[in-house]
Amino acid sequence: MDSVPFHFDTYAGFGEVQGIARLDELGLELQFSTRDALLGVLKTSTRRVRIPVEALLSVRYRAGWFWLMPTIELRVRELSVVKGLPESEQGRVTLSLKLRDRHDGRAFAADLEQMRLHRRIQHLDRTLEHLMAPRPVDWAQPPAPPAAPRTQPPGTLERSAE
Repeated sequence: MDSVPFHFDTYAGFGEVQGIARLDELGLELQFSTRDALLGVLKTSTRRVRIPVEALLSVRYRAGWFWLMPTIELRVRELSVVKGLPESEQGRVTLSLKLRDRHDGRAFAADLEQMRLHRRIQHLDRTLEHLMAPRPVDWAQPPAPPAAPRTQPPGTLERSAE
C-alpha cells in the first residue's frame, strides 16, 4: 500500500487536520491541510512534511477501541523532522484512520515498518563492512612491546655514587 488517508484533531478540538500519508523510495510524505472544526470554513493551504525512513524509530498500527478507531503511530528520532506538523508531541505522531480504511492502514504500516527495517539492516551492513575493511600496512603488525627496564641481577648491591 503506497498511500492512506488520515485525520486528527488539533488546537484542543477547534481544528481538524486531514491529509494523505504517502510512501515512496525516499521515505514518508504527509500531505495535509488544517481547517476549523466548527464550521469548516477556514482552511489552510496544503502543506507537506517529509519524514526520511532513517528518522523513524517505530511504526505501529493500533486497532483502537473495539477495533473501531484505528490509528498509525509514528515515533521519530528528532523533533525537527515533524516540525511543521501540528500535534506532534515528544516525537510522536498519531494518524487516525476511518474504519473503512483500517485494512489499508494495516498494510501501509506493515510496508513502512518493513522499509524502515530494511534500511536499518543496510546501514548496519555498511558499518560492519567498514569495520572489517583491511587496515593500512603500517597497522598490520602490532607495535613492539616497550623495552624492559634494566635491573640488577639478584644478590648484587648497587653502588652509590659518592
